Amino acid sequence: MRYLQQTGREVLIFAPDTGITDVHGSEVVALPSFSLSMAPETKVAMPIPYIEERLRAFQPDLIHLSSPALMSVYGMITARELNIPVVANYQTDLPGYTAHYGVPFLEQPIRDWLRYLHNGCHVNLAPTKTVQKALKKQGFHRVMVWGRGVNLTQFNPAHRSAAMRARLLAGRSDDHLLCVYVGRLANEKQIPMLLDLAKQPGIALAIVGDGAQRAEMEALFAETGTHFTGYLYGQELSEAYASADAFVFPGPNETFGQVVQEAFASGLPCIVTSKGSVAELVQHGVNGFICEQTPAAYARAAAYLRDNPTHRRAMSHAARAYAETRPWSSVMDQLEDHYLTALKVSERFKRTFHNTHYHRTARVRSWAAALTLWAGNTLIGRLRARPALQSV
Repeated sequence: MRYLQQTGREVLIFAPDTGITDVHGSEVVALPSFSLSMAPETKVAMPIPYIEERLRAFQPDLIHLSSPALMSVYGMITARELNIPVVANYQTDLPGYTAHYGVPFLEQPIRDWLRYLHNGCHVNLAPTKTVQKALKKQGFHRVMVWGRGVNLTQFNPAHRSAAMRARLLAGRSDDHLLCVYVGRLANEKQIPMLLDLAKQPGIALAIVGDGAQRAEMEALFAETGTHFTGYLYGQELSEAYASADAFVFPGPNETFGQVVQEAFASGLPCIVTSKGSVAELVQHGVNGFICEQTPAAYARAAAYLRDNPTHRRAMSHAARAYAETRPWSSVMDQLEDHYLTALKVSERFKRTFHNTHYHRTARVRSWAAALTLWAGNTLIGRLRARPALQSV
């Protein structure tokens, strides 16, 4: 967003109604939304015709959809009707989440909807080659790779703080290997995979984040001394990363894993899952470890870092060096190239088809998708509210 503003673009933002009216001077159009029962902090905006009305009035030269699900369909509709280039990010594995929430029968309908929505766009941006390959196999078209950058000033070993380290250790001695997790506390993050790690002598785990599973996770890790901070922001978050010794991330459904890059920039070797795309960021044994998805594997990797401080320091330097190759400036140069490609594809479509009818059924499909998501969200809420069975 800031890059677009700094390069002289006029920007209009559509987002769920969270009370934010502008971002650095660009208007935010707040839309009616609902919270997800599995992630109450996440809001999903509804696909209402007002989006199309505002887009027609704004007359954009390009529309960029960030992780489209429901409301973004009106961006695609308007773009196709007015022959405006439209670019979409694929950055959340919504179909993959269904198994974690007991509704696997929704996986294919959600994937079909996302494929329909993305294939209405001129360019689709996958954050990794792994995701690009998977999407192409599933029938998504015009998929290109656009990674993510990292703020090398905000996330930096220079933010290391004795006070923050003591806070994260929460009474454990300073000679412990301090491992930190940063992210939501939700089913798909698979935080119980860290339980064996947290039980290891000489290893301290701190969990930075919040979510629907916090109370459950606090109970599960109660005997390990694990410290839960809740969400941290700004300087506190920078200090939390830099004051740890290693970063752990077991979530198997990540399409990228931005927190891993933030940890690298802070000088932390990263212990990550072999599943999903996050492993694409890690060089095993160089700047981190890629683990099989078992609690024992994470515990072994952390124990190695605890017992081999010289190698751990070398991995810390390698982690920072990797992050320094990923400044946002270079990544945004790639985005400009993708915008140019979208413009060329749009012009080719106009020459070939003149007008397209791809989007004509999109309004109906968007409300069908909204109804499916609402029904699944309601079912998940009921499943979570059901009392646990007790053995006799």
